Amino acid sequence: MFRELFNKYHRSCCLLAVALAAAAALGCGGKKDAQADVWGRADAKEIDINSKIPGRVVQLLVKEGDTVKEGQVIAYIDKRDLLAQKAQYEASIQALQAQQLQASVVTSLQDGTTHSDLNTAQAAVTQAQSNLDLAAADYQRYQELVSEGAVPQQTFENYRTKYEVAQAALNQAKAGVSKANSALLQTDANQANEAAVAKKIAQAQAVLEQLEVSLDETEIKAPFDGVITAKYVEEGSMISQGTPIVAIQDPTDNWVDLKVPETELSRYALNQQVTLVGRDEKTKVTGTITDISKKAEFATQRATSERGDDSDIISFNVKIQVDSDLLRPGMRFRITNGERS
Repeated sequence: MFRELFNKYHRSCCLLAVALAAAAALGCGGKKDAQADVWGRADAKEIDINSKIPGRVVQLLVKEGDTVKEGQVIAYIDKRDLLAQKAQYEASIQALQAQQLQASVVTSLQDGTTHSDLNTAQAAVTQAQSNLDLAAADYQRYQELVSEGAVPQQTFENYRTKYEVAQAALNQAKAGVSKANSALLQTDANQANEAAVAKKIAQAQAVLEQLEVSLDETEIKAPFDGVITAKYVEEGSMISQGTPIVAIQDPTDNWVDLKVPETELSRYALNQQVTLVGRDEKTKVTGTITDISKKAEFATQRATSERGDDSDIISFNVKIQVDSDLLRPGMRFRITNGERS
């Protein structure tokens, strides 16, 4: 009887010891794994494609989930108003160019003529002034002689006529200079007009070039190969400049952002190769650490008396570039000590 009771007691103690050992092992192991595993969330390059011009969406060629290639047209904006403006400015430029050509010819002809006329008129004034000076000297001398009776009255009259003719010639020459100067002023006006026309042409051409750019932008194109993840407008919608049309995602440009506690941060380095495991424990991808944030993001563990520490354990973002089609934004992945290279 005693022996049977002893055996039962012994078996009970052994079972209790095994159970306590197993519990201790599980507790320690679980804690270790929890500390070792760091989880992150997948993300991918995704942008909104915005319209650079206002107008009406006349065609929307994609829907959510469609795969597109770089440069593929995904939507058309109505361009009829832009085409009308373009035709108007092209006609205006042609008219201005014709006006500019005419003004250039007139200016060129007048410029040569007026300068020649001015030179001739100025030379005529110089000669007429010289002739007048001589005639005035003779007139004064013969006026004295006729008063003294030294020469006949008719001789004096002849010199007086020469003086009057010389004076008239000088006045006429001066009038020629004034006329030439007026012509030069007209030439300056023609040149100013020509410059004004040239300025108008340049302004119209600048507007025309901008219209050409706007016409190109009526075709909304995919900036890279990707998948349409959102559609913001419908055909027929009136949109303003900057309105998003669709969102596009590049499934080959993806990464995982890990939130690493500061106590684990020393295990990570730039360009380090790592292996990530999905929540299904089957999906495995490799990647490269491309960025470790310099600024803390949040407290992973708050200070507690149980931890025996009065400070928070903060977290830093570690970006792992993966570029795998197995990743989908939002998926969770973990990295463990054994899976760091």
